[in-house]
Amino acid sequence: MAGDIANSSEKNWLVKSSTRIMGPFNLDELTAMLLSKQISIIDEIRQPVGRWSYVRENQKFMDIVKNIRDEQDATSENTMTQSIAQHTFTKTENPSVLSDELTPVPIPPAPFKDVTAAERPVTKSTLASSTVSYGTAGDARLQERMRKQSTTLRWVLIGAAAVAAVAIVTMVSVKDKTQSVGYDELLAQAIRYKSLGLYEKSLQSYKRATSIKEPDLDSQIQMAPVLISEDRQSLLGRRILEQAIIQEGRNRAELVDAYLGIAVSYMMDGDLKEAENTLQKAIGHEPFNSSALLNLAIVQMKKGAYEEAMHQFERVYSKNPSSIIALFGRAMSAMEYAKVTPDRSFLKPLISDIGNSLRRANYLRQELTLFLVYAHGLLGDVDGVNQSVIKFLNERSGMSDRYTHPLNVDWRFTQWDYLEKYCNELYEKSNKTSELKALRSVCLMEVNRDGEAQKLLQEALSEGPRDPYVLAAEAGYFAKVGRFPEAMTILKMPELTTLTVRGRLMGDICIATQDVNCAQTVFTQIYDKNKSDAAALYGLAWVVMKRKDRAAAYDYVRAGLQAEPNYVPLLELRDQLESD
Repeated sequence: MAGDIANSSEKNWLVKSSTRIMGPFNLDELTAMLLSKQISIIDEIRQPVGRWSYVRENQKFMDIVKNIRDEQDATSENTMTQSIAQHTFTKTENPSVLSDELTPVPIPPAPFKDVTAAERPVTKSTLASSTVSYGTAGDARLQERMRKQSTTLRWVLIGAAAVAAVAIVTMVSVKDKTQSVGYDELLAQAIRYKSLGLYEKSLQSYKRATSIKEPDLDSQIQMAPVLISEDRQSLLGRRILEQAIIQEGRNRAELVDAYLGIAVSYMMDGDLKEAENTLQKAIGHEPFNSSALLNLAIVQMKKGAYEEAMHQFERVYSKNPSSIIALFGRAMSAMEYAKVTPDRSFLKPLISDIGNSLRRANYLRQELTLFLVYAHGLLGDVDGVNQSVIKFLNERSGMSDRYTHPLNVDWRFTQWDYLEKYCNELYEKSNKTSELKALRSVCLMEVNRDGEAQKLLQEALSEGPRDPYVLAAEAGYFAKVGRFPEAMTILKMPELTTLTVRGRLMGDICIATQDVNCAQTVFTQIYDKNKSDAAALYGLAWVVMKRKDRAAAYDYVRAGLQAEPNYVPLLELRDQLESD
């Protein structure tokens, strides 16, 4: 108890809200900020020895998060009633009248008069002359012309008003027709992009469609997984899918998909119990659904049951060796379980499976290589650590963002916010060589701590100024911050000639700078070594597209998607070819 009191007063909590990092705060201050809504349950927090996690997933704040959710649910259910109460008036209601509105308007004083004129006597001749002046023949003709002009002007104005009315009616009808066409096209576009795996574009089109009018329930059900996974609208998406479940006529596949979406929404909210219950319902309809089994393993890992999670991931992977997420989850839970057990023999088959996966696919490639480094470190294999560090530095950073993620699996545990702690532990526990410093700098860049990364790189370069892997890390840093000429200067150094990462970095820079000849040279070299390399096939497709050879571009795109169907740049290029 005394320890808890001390911890609650210690200012060791940081808060990440959007792009800002605030703190440090103590536990009481964080609680007050949550209650006053200065921070949200979807913001992230961490302590010095922990990693970034959502407020809603932290056990210390579960009661507060539950109260906030209950308040949000009550608010959303009462919104319509409150709106009607605030804006409805009956005939017997009289608006309040301010006393100032009943005050008589003061009569302004009469203007000053010309006293001389007022006192001048009015003679008969004067009166006669003033009367005659309005009765001459010229004045009568003038008045007649004015009457005719007035009549003509009146008819012109009436005609102009009629024309304007017709124009307004026409414009409104055309606008309604345009909006209707635009809505249908946008909604179809959103659903199409979702089926292609282009979730960001799907979400953009869907939001534009909903700004015109509310989609029907079937369309909302189709888009709910995108709202949950990509837009973090877990509550809205969950309610849409709950409506789908109670509808009659839903087949088994539709019910399973709905349960999976609901489970993912609970997992994102940190409600692991409800997520687990919902996943069991999905498995009741389809016992061997791999997505449901994957999510159950992720739930176990989030609960801290690492041994059970490791075995569940392993069962999924044994039946589906192409599931990189299953292998990734198995690796992460194995790293955690290995910290608390003396028997680490399960790490050796894991290392073998990761090596086989790296020879087949590129998805989560650098992340899995990091686990190789960490696993060898746990086994005390110094040579294995050094070789794995080299493999890590020979990989192109930031590649995971170029792959689509499954909508029906809570894949976010694969993000670098969760991995950075392994980099930190490796760095703190190992001999800080120049290459290990380069590895640590890459991890820092992945979580956008570029200033710290640059500082470490400078230290690494001072210790190993000609080390090709340290130089490659520096080139990667320059490419990330847009300093392309400096990056290319490093990449052209002879020390980097044999590195795989060299070609990938150069190819990306060629495309970023729109240098077609450069891109053709670099990607042709990569393609000659591996004709199923998705990045090389995309690069060559980009080159021939720039040269207006659409048929050749489509051939490269088709070949690339056969190798890696979830590579986003190829998906976007295919969409462009099919849309034009």
